[in-house]
Amino acid sequence: MKTLRGPFKPLKNSRGMISTEFIFALVLCAGLCIILFSLNFTLTMAEVAQYIAFSSARAHAAGHVDQDKQEQLAKDKYKELVNNPILKPLFNSSAGGGWFKLSDDIDVRGGGPNGRNFDEDYPATADRAPQVGVRFDFQPKILNLKIAFLGSTSEDGQGFSAKITGFLIREPTQKECWELQVKPRYTNILNLESGRFKLLGSSGENKYVPMEDNGC
Repeated sequence: MKTLRGPFKPLKNSRGMISTEFIFALVLCAGLCIILFSLNFTLTMAEVAQYIAFSSARAHAAGHVDQDKQEQLAKDKYKELVNNPILKPLFNSSAGGGWFKLSDDIDVRGGGPNGRNFDEDYPATADRAPQVGVRFDFQPKILNLKIAFLGSTSEDGQGFSAKITGFLIREPTQKECWELQVKPRYTNILNLESGRFKLLGSSGENKYVPMEDNGC
């Protein structure tokens, strides 16, 4: 029987193979644990981001003098929560910082006079209320990983991103109440029955004072 020599000589000593397999399994398990931890933490922080969206949308939905003031309230609330001392280290928008990244500014669309809403992005039937509220980007940089023996979690290296939305129907503003409801209603009342209310009590038209009653 011939004995193989050179590079074809079989390895007869198998000592240390268990250690190699143990190290391989340990690294593999550690990689899986890192992925599960990152996914768990991302889902948790996504709920925090959703709360930020809801709070900003709620600030935007409250009535105010005009629509610009409502949008500004939403942006102020968004910046207040993102810059919170507890959340700021996590939601750090600076380059290279933080495990998660939120948009530098929030997209606010309230319909109404400016006509901006999210109907094109989130189609709905014609008889439904318009899609209005707030939206911003949520980027979990913690999920952009390179795990030994498993590879990268992102093919292009850009990581993952998602849109966080908070849709709440906006209350009419004081300006909208006056121009779209109170003023037309007052004018129509004065024009009832051939001007009856214009002459009522001999006060004259200029003596009538329109008043808001609990908003619109």
